[in-house]
Amino acid sequence: MYTEYDMGDRSLQRSWSVLKTRQTHLLPFVLTNIGDYTCDSHYYTRRQGMEECLILYTLEGCGVIRYEDTEFLLTPGQVMVLDCRKFHYYATQGEKWHFLWFHFAGKCAVDYTELLHAEGVEPLFLGRRGIFVSEFEKLVGYAGHFDLQAELESAVSIQRLLTELIAIKKRDVFSAKYEAYRQVLEENILWIQQHFSEEITVEELAERCHLSKFYYIKVFRAYTGQTPYDYLVGYRLVQSQRLLLETAMTVAQVGGECGFKESKNFIACFKKRTGMTPLQYRRYIRPADSFDV
Repeated sequence: MYTEYDMGDRSLQRSWSVLKTRQTHLLPFVLTNIGDYTCDSHYYTRRQGMEECLILYTLEGCGVIRYEDTEFLLTPGQVMVLDCRKFHYYATQGEKWHFLWFHFAGKCAVDYTELLHAEGVEPLFLGRRGIFVSEFEKLVGYAGHFDLQAELESAVSIQRLLTELIAIKKRDVFSAKYEAYRQVLEENILWIQQHFSEEITVEELAERCHLSKFYYIKVFRAYTGQTPYDYLVGYRLVQSQRLLLETAMTVAQVGGECGFKESKNFIACFKKRTGMTPLQYRRYIRPADSFDV
């Protein structure tokens, strides 16, 4: 890894490193360090070859970022995600730059970053009191705890934030072509979330939107980044994780409650998504409990 930097005046720079547990390598997202920096005009970092990703969010002033042969300004309310394996440079633009940042790794870190960048790399506007600040404050709290629960909670926060950024990016791309379908799709997605445990077909979902199956899939993918089927399965799996964590239902009961007709199919889908069977996942997150299969 190559790194070069000048921290400038460090009196208003705070950062926290995060200790790892023995389960860290299994998590989809891992917070590695986090900070709140107010930097003078001397501050810069130049880096390449770091096996982590980085999120920067400007509160005051302005930063300049060079990434993938393009230069960007990061103004108040804007956020940018970088894959630190690639060459990147960021510095204070002008006299002062106050920004929040955190590095993260994990099995899904690069995949989510690439999904965010699929339509092009650029800063995204979140606003001063948007989701970033609230999730950042949670992550700072988790950074002070050396236990699996804190790691799980921080993974959820990172995923929630990245998912929101991807959704914002997709909505921006979507609005140019399919704005007329926004409301009907939002209602359609809400209906899926309310009826996920029932038998649902793509034909039924398309009919509810008064669209052909082909065009419905096209518009849905443009809005969410997923096919309707993938979204439905993903939502069912998220709900199954909640039931595995919060209840003593058997794996078969959880699968049935979440809309999977056959336990075999539920287990296969769950393992494909998480890398573990439902029972392995439950024993991992609740090691002190014992359950029936």
